[in-house]
Amino acid sequence: MKTLKSGLIVAVVIAFLAGAYFITAPKKNSVSDGNTSNINLSSFLSGTDNLYNFDEKNNITKALGQNLFEEIQNNNLINQDERTLASNINSLSEDLAGKVINDSMSDLELVSVIYDSDLRITKDTSKEAKNAYLKAVEDISKKNFGNFSENYLQVVVDTFQKLDPASANRLAGIYRNLADDYLELTVPADWVDIHKKIIIYAKNSEIIYQAMAGYPTDPIKGGLALEAIDSLVNNANEIQNIFGEKIKETRS
Repeated sequence: MKTLKSGLIVAVVIAFLAGAYFITAPKKNSVSDGNTSNINLSSFLSGTDNLYNFDEKNNITKALGQNLFEEIQNNNLINQDERTLASNINSLSEDLAGKVINDSMSDLELVSVIYDSDLRITKDTSKEAKNAYLKAVEDISKKNFGNFSENYLQVVVDTFQKLDPASANRLAGIYRNLADDYLELTVPADWVDIHKKIIIYAKNSEIIYQAMAGYPTDPIKGGLALEAIDSLVNNANEIQNIFGEKIKETRS
């Protein structure tokens, strides 16, 4: 179940989108024939375009704005007085916010499966082969992280408090390269499970940090990425513990 912080982010953005609707919607008393003319979607979203650069195909914030606009149109709310309209938009917004939160992980398109056919697997399960694998993982990590020393909390502060996506962008690139390098590694057959875990972790880290970096242009997706950080950290701890056991195994 999602915690309050992602719900608050969604609610705040919905409030902004609803405000953009009120700005662009024609006033009821401004139409002489008593009928309110329709406004088009581009007019509705023009207010948001000034704040968010909707340059992504999978922009959750823009999609939510479109859904909100369509619900307003489909429910024939335009001719209502402003107070009634505001109340009904709030109700629609709550429903849409719930859907966005419930669908958040699928919207982020996180990876859950790596197939054996994607890997280089060796039948050599000797201690020598395993030590070579562990050394290669360590070298890959050192090569890709280089002088990058910020932990995930610092990246969160940079992105969401300072509104500086540079560290999140860099970290996303690091994890993308890590995943590519891990896929090139030869892994002993009895260590395939942990190898898949580190590849999935690297791929999902890239997705999450890239979504965080896009917070200024898609605040809902950025907020949902923030929501996924706790799970990411837990996965990292689990992987570290497993690797600790693997190291003990090669030394026994």
